[in-house]
Amino acid sequence: MSDLETIGKYTIEGVLGRGAMGVVYKAFDPNIARTVAVKTIHGNLLSSEMGKEMLERFKTEAQAVGRLTHPNIVGIFDFDQDRGTPYFVMEYVEGKDLKNLIKQGSVFTADEVVRVTVEILKGLSYTHKLNIVHRDIKPANIFITDKSEVKIADFGIARMDDSELTQVGSVLGTPSYMSPEQCIGAGVDARSDLFSVGTLLYEMLTGKKPFRGEQTNAIIHNVINLKPEPPSQVRKEVSSSFDQIIKKALAKNASQRYQTAAEFAADLEKVSSGGRVVSKGQKGGVVAGGVVVAVAIIGGVVFTLLPSKDNSVVAVAPIAAPVIPVVAEDALTVAQREKVTRLLDVARAHFLVGRLVSPQGSNAYDAYQMVLGVDDQNLKARQGMDEVRNRFFKRTKILWLQGEKDEVRSHLVLAEELFKGEPLLDELRERVQGG
Repeated sequence: MSDLETIGKYTIEGVLGRGAMGVVYKAFDPNIARTVAVKTIHGNLLSSEMGKEMLERFKTEAQAVGRLTHPNIVGIFDFDQDRGTPYFVMEYVEGKDLKNLIKQGSVFTADEVVRVTVEILKGLSYTHKLNIVHRDIKPANIFITDKSEVKIADFGIARMDDSELTQVGSVLGTPSYMSPEQCIGAGVDARSDLFSVGTLLYEMLTGKKPFRGEQTNAIIHNVINLKPEPPSQVRKEVSSSFDQIIKKALAKNASQRYQTAAEFAADLEKVSSGGRVVSKGQKGGVVAGGVVVAVAIIGGVVFTLLPSKDNSVVAVAPIAAPVIPVVAEDALTVAQREKVTRLLDVARAHFLVGRLVSPQGSNAYDAYQMVLGVDDQNLKARQGMDEVRNRFFKRTKILWLQGEKDEVRSHLVLAEELFKGEPLLDELRERVQGG
């Protein structure tokens, strides 16, 4: 589609951005003489099972935003297909996204930070009242127009009140800006978006992300477990008045965060007008009458997160319900049952961040194998192995469609070792040999 001149009735004027999944074009609507942006999905991705899911998310974005009318949200005007290519037409925004502004070293005054953040919160307040949770608030999805307007874009993984696409157990979003509950695949609500806004606020104030790491699992561990340094200590120009706002916005436990976008915005405006936000005191990490434990993985080590006296570590919802081995109670010792439970938590956490079969010794496949080494009839482990296998082969299909043939060949080598006798292996082998 690099030489595309038209799509539907729209005349293509240039490319605004390219990604693995599709292209965003600058285009012209001849009927009403206005410039628009047209978002597409690569046609060669749509034949796969994963491609069908992407198409559903694409439709979800069009449906989610198509019913929204708000000055702080990039509007959607049309949705259709042309020559097998699905596309939707959205408002063309002249300006820059927050990611590029931060990357360019832009320094925001306190008033600018408050104004931008409050505008984001106004947009989210509107969507949340319609039971739409964005789920991917990050700098790349916040646009500042040439007229200094603030607009939220990309509702592609939004959760709508009637959507079945974003279930508990799905990890969707951008790790550095995700809430703890997103990181472990738990259910999310509007407060997850407010946590993400808190990360944006922190980055605009300090020029640094509050949660950093070289690898995804390290970032996720930090989101769940790390208490960021107060912004006034990171950058001396930042007023300490923002510290309490950040502390509340980035609370690990959603019940201790701002409960609405309006509440968050009110505190920012209070600080902007010279007032101070006073802590009302926060309780420990107790939810629904009990202490909740979360497991995070970094470097193959299991971290069990419990509330501390200073709330530097606060628990979040567990990855899954407590696991009960399916063998008879007296067939395993207490130590073996504890080991099985721990390994199942490890395996699930690896699976959620995409560590299926590598690196060696620190992946979902190996963890499930270790469970079966202790309890060879464990139903959770057997089901987990099936999930790992299916996602592994689904991943190879997507990589092949994206032209990553060397990567697929590397996957085939692993599959020959791990999944002998599988019909999906025969299919993968034929694909590589024929390509």
